[in-house]
Amino acid sequence: MQSSFFSDHSSSTYPEKVTEAYMQAIRTIDERVTPFLGKATTRVLVQGAARRIAVSYPFLHFLEKMPYTAVNPSVVREQLGGVPHELLAAGLDALLQECFAGLKELTGDLIVPPLHEEITRQLERLP
Repeated sequence: MQSSFFSDHSSSTYPEKVTEAYMQAIRTIDERVTPFLGKATTRVLVQGAARRIAVSYPFLHFLEKMPYTAVNPSVVREQLGGVPHELLAAGLDALLQECFAGLKELTGDLIVPPLHEEITRQLERLP
């Protein structure tokens, strides 16, 4: 997946739109993974992914402690408001890719390939 899914970087609501799209992608992962690995797995995946990318994308550090389910427009404005749009999209994409890497460590190729395909289609449908 690449951060080029979002073509309109000019909008003032761009940070909220792109963040919501990636959080929805993570919620989709959660829905698919929970029956196999339990409810806390996705939260731990996101926290671990945020920790691993923190050096390159320090603006996502808040996800190390805050559950991704608590990310809402006010959190986006507060935590991500000043982040350049291209950097934000790249950071969220890196976060998602790290989630997939962690999931692959847990399940091998059992879940990741079809889920990666589903998430890619989901993100491609967005403006």
